[in-house]
Amino acid sequence: MIHEDPVIDLEANSPSQEAKEIIQHLRAENDVLQRRLEGAQWTITYLEQWKKQLEEEKALDELLRIRSDRVLNCRRPGDPLPADRESMLIQENAHLERLLAKANQEKKLLRNMKNHYWARMHVCKAKMKMFQRRLSEALRRRKETNPLRILAEASLKYHGTH
Repeated sequence: MIHEDPVIDLEANSPSQEAKEIIQHLRAENDVLQRRLEGAQWTITYLEQWKKQLEEEKALDELLRIRSDRVLNCRRPGDPLPADRESMLIQENAHLERLLAKANQEKKLLRNMKNHYWARMHVCKAKMKMFQRRLSEALRRRKETNPLRILAEASLKYHGTH
């Protein structure tokens, strides 16, 4: 800013040294006050712009909230009310929990059946081995010639009963 200071004719009035110091002091004080005024004006302008920006953001947020509420609250024909929707969700949750419990029970039953049949299979394998051993022993005994049998057969032939 351009300051117009009153022109002082030093020769005409010949102010004293004290008056010159007062004038310099007042000019310095005036410059300081001028800088503070410009800083305050800049701060006021900045705060006004910031306030305007915040108000615009607030208005935009409000519009977005209203729009989202409108979209959420828009009901199509046949849509349940929010309270009904909540009770339906509770019922569905209970139903799903029952299905899960049933599936877990069936899984446990299948696991028990697997263990039972696994044990039965091993028992049957052991019995098969035992019967195969007996069979192979019986076949071996049949193939072996028993001296008593030879004597018994010879005796029967001799007596003619055979």
